Amino acid sequence: KISKESAGTAPGTDPWIYKGKKDWKLEDYDVIVVGCGLSGAVIARRFAEEQKKKCLIIERRNHIGGNCYDYIDEETKILMNMYGAHLFHTNSKRVYEFITRFGKWVRWEHQVVGLIDGQVCPIPPNITTVNMLCGADIKTVEEMDEWLAKKH
Repeated sequence: KISKESAGTAPGTDPWIYKGKKDWKLEDYDVIVVGCGLSGAVIARRFAEEQKKKCLIIERRNHIGGNCYDYIDEETKILMNMYGAHLFHTNSKRVYEFITRFGKWVRWEHQVVGLIDGQVCPIPPNITTVNMLCGADIKTVEEMDEWLAKKH
């Protein structure tokens, strides 16, 4: 069962309402960040860590992380992506070191393939696909162009 009180479950559509300290004031904070997706969370953390600012984050959803929010399905215990798969790409060591401070990342390589006549082949088709399916031995773009010209 999904509920606002159940940590790690998929959120509903209603925003979560903070029911804690009632006497807080906006003036109590140095920085107010609207939205706790990736950008909002990073901005708030950097203000807090690097500039020692007291931050208030306002989020309409009942979870943090924006569209990168994951949860554990209570029935299957499988990690689920609430809003679809999210991929992280960077060539920056600084960015990678920052982001890996907060959780374990699972390496994943995206491959688009098709099962054709019992063979797993690259899709969209390329030289490798033609070689696999047609028994060809094409090695260059020029050879591929020649092969295509003969077939049409």
